[in-house]
Amino acid sequence: MAQDYIMRLVEQVGRMLAAIIAHKKAGRNEEAALEVESTCLQTVGLTLDMVHRSSPEALWSLLEQGGGMRYARAVMLAELLIQDAELCIDAKRPADALRSRLQAFCLLAESIDTLSEEEAAVYRPKLAALAAALEPACSDPYVREKLERYAR
Repeated sequence: MAQDYIMRLVEQVGRMLAAIIAHKKAGRNEEAALEVESTCLQTVGLTLDMVHRSSPEALWSLLEQGGGMRYARAVMLAELLIQDAELCIDAKRPADALRSRLQAFCLLAESIDTLSEEEAAVYRPKLAALAAALEPACSDPYVREKLERYAR
């Protein structure tokens, strides 16, 4: 029963991510951003504004309230944050992009060992790409600590 629910949720998020990407490819970044916001609220239960204002640790605490669904919700939120970061880059808001990438990185790093082998094969490269994107911010002690923990 729970597996069926998770599969439906994953399929729904896949469709929503496809819509976000289609908006971005068509140059409709405002529509893509609205889709990210609504998808975040619908699937994760948090507003994007709340996500933006939260540290990675606070986000994880909020997701833990979902019990066994926390890892699935964390991965879904990480996907949305990756899209949000790309939209921030397009909008010339590098600090916001950095924040979204850091949050996505932390959520995936926390979840990667709970994923199936198949899922992990998809998310390990995304995690590595996020780590590489965060490298320029390595002078920040918080970011450096997160990257060092990941490297171990």
